[in-house]
Amino acid sequence: MSERDASLYEKLVRPAVFLLDPEDAHELALKIVPILRYFSPAPPASERLKTGLAGTTLRNPVGLAAGFDKNGRLVRDLASMGFGFAEIGSITGRPGKGNPRPRLFRLVNERAVINYMGLNGDGAEVVAARLAASKDAWSLPLGINIAKTNDPSITGDRAIADILHSFTAIAGLPVAYAAINVSCPNTHEAKSEVIDELSTLAADIARINKNSIPLFLKLSPDSDTRLIEEVVQVASNHRFAGFICGNTSTDRSALETDAALLAKIGPGGLSGRPLRSKALKLVQTVCRFKDPAQQVIACGGIESGEDAFAFLTAGATAVQLYTALVYQGPFLPVSICRRLDEILAEKGLELSALSLAR
Repeated sequence: MSERDASLYEKLVRPAVFLLDPEDAHELALKIVPILRYFSPAPPASERLKTGLAGTTLRNPVGLAAGFDKNGRLVRDLASMGFGFAEIGSITGRPGKGNPRPRLFRLVNERAVINYMGLNGDGAEVVAARLAASKDAWSLPLGINIAKTNDPSITGDRAIADILHSFTAIAGLPVAYAAINVSCPNTHEAKSEVIDELSTLAADIARINKNSIPLFLKLSPDSDTRLIEEVVQVASNHRFAGFICGNTSTDRSALETDAALLAKIGPGGLSGRPLRSKALKLVQTVCRFKDPAQQVIACGGIESGEDAFAFLTAGATAVQLYTALVYQGPFLPVSICRRLDEILAEKGLELSALSLAR
């Protein structure tokens, strides 16, 4: 994506899109993605950008984070945006309507979003059937994010059973990995009992994971160091392939947005530029405690090639983005890949060699 293309989006397209309610704008984006293949600039076909994630070769390390394509409708088309991989979901054991609208809010001056979606989606069985029907047409490697159904009555053993139900639904699909999301801030129990029983959950998944789908654990940027260490240890004991660092945050202390407006918005998870430093710190902390063979996918505030390089050199194997698309347009992944390739060339590096050096 050229500077001219980016400028056109920010000056012409974005102002029109921002006249819409954020959730309506998202629904419009889902309808537009399938036609992007006819206009999309190509990401660099560079050996420097190739990397391996849990045994899958990626053409580049820039992925789509969970939340954009919750229901697996766009798997034929996401590669046209320049991504190297994409994460579908979150999927849940039961279909869900999510929290009442409005539940998605832009903080334009912060290049951020607050969402209180509440895990709306079609449910694991429907999404799995949709993905199975389209698997021969997947345009790039897919991960699937699994979260507990947003229901306060589903706790303890029922929460574990709910996640196992979702994993069973997708266990036969040729996915690159499955992410277990124990960090969603928009359910009724942000620190659900699933975290306390992660060891039981991991053991149960291992028994039904006949195709040896690599497992990643999605972590919150709000977790303290002690909790991170404990959770990483449990995941390591159960041979998780790695970690996704991180998710949205409930911490708004660094925001410059008027406090009255934030109070009016109410609860929800913050994403976008303000999360960059927290996400980078989470990557660094997890890398202190994880096994050397485990990999990290970084997520939070990544919106440039420089950002991607910072996370990759901090220990991540790949990066994800979503909120940055809202502010910089659908071909941002191409721009990030081009700049990242330039940085690697300037430094005489390749991502594959960088990963081996860890």
